[in-house]
Amino acid sequence: MSNRGREAKEDEKGSCCTWPRIILLIIVLAVAGVLVWKFAPVDEAINSILPSYNSTSNGDGASGSGGGGGDGSGTTTGQDTTSAPVESPGYQFVQCQDGQDCCNGLETICDLQANEVLYATLHNAMATFEDGFLFGPNHRFNLEKAVEAGFRGLNLDLCNCGGETIFCHGICTLGPRDVVEVMDFVNNFLDENPSEVIVFIYQVNNDVDQVVDLNDFYSQMTQVSGFMEKLYVHSGPNATWPTLRELTSTNKRVIMFHYNGPDCDVAGECPDGLHWYYNYASDNPWNHETIASITDTSNSCVLRPNGVNRNVFVGLNNFVSPPSQDSAATLNAYDTSLNYVETCGATFGTDVNFLIADFWSEGEIPRMTQDYNTARASLRRHERTLLRTEKG
Repeated sequence: MSNRGREAKEDEKGSCCTWPRIILLIIVLAVAGVLVWKFAPVDEAINSILPSYNSTSNGDGASGSGGGGGDGSGTTTGQDTTSAPVESPGYQFVQCQDGQDCCNGLETICDLQANEVLYATLHNAMATFEDGFLFGPNHRFNLEKAVEAGFRGLNLDLCNCGGETIFCHGICTLGPRDVVEVMDFVNNFLDENPSEVIVFIYQVNNDVDQVVDLNDFYSQMTQVSGFMEKLYVHSGPNATWPTLRELTSTNKRVIMFHYNGPDCDVAGECPDGLHWYYNYASDNPWNHETIASITDTSNSCVLRPNGVNRNVFVGLNNFVSPPSQDSAATLNAYDTSLNYVETCGATFGTDVNFLIADFWSEGEIPRMTQDYNTARASLRRHERTLLRTEKG
């Protein structure tokens, strides 16, 4: 073959190999662009560079800003509902004054038992865009910021990846979180906020790589100095749960549950303090594809059979699958989430404890939780007063 023929063949071969690569690169860049547009905090970055203007005036001509809601005058004084979600909502979760008794941000709820309290809870708390979970994240911002904002329940998936227990969501290498790192943050947060109680709900995922060993998980947590001393150990499914005051006064301010793993019937399967969720709790269906499926409470306010169905604690799933930030903005709104909790609680005939949500930075779940707990505590005090009167 002549040199010219050989060169033509090589050019043809190079062309055939190059074009698929170019097309693949274009597809990858397009997908990356969509992900960045959808989830990355671009608005915040722009706002940090450009001047910020607020169209709301405070009467003396100065621009003003405020917490959520209107002031009754017909003018909205809160954050524009069309703006991008921010990392740290402006609501002040801890309402206690210096010197007051305080439990999970409120002075009035310290005498509620742990299973009488409503906890704003993160669904798949490790699967955040900020932590590298780029495909179908459940949240934009990480769990640390959510805890600072008032979320006191954390739902996390346990995976055994290459012999190491980590927090991951379906894929070992997609946005995993280190157990020691997460627990170190929680431990420091509790040290700095001695009035707070945090509840963990772990989903044991044995399908990712290898079978999860809860004893190995427990061993990792012991690496965080001072953390295990805060772990509450319940004496059994039929025992009464302590009040928040009792938990804070004894510094037992971490409660842990797990499901989809061992049921703790065999000695040594479950270390002390890692309670099998369904010995204590029930929950409603989680596989909702639309907002309407959740707001139709005849469909969503139903407790799933789990073989035990103790309703000492009740979890209420408040998210759609696959995760949707737009849907979360509706479901996490104050009125929508409050109606959901109240309606389902009345239907179940028991307290709702975990309102489990995606995209925690959307809506006002922490504020709704505090208002709801305040009302619940007032009702409990009234009920106990009536009981004492009847006995007297």
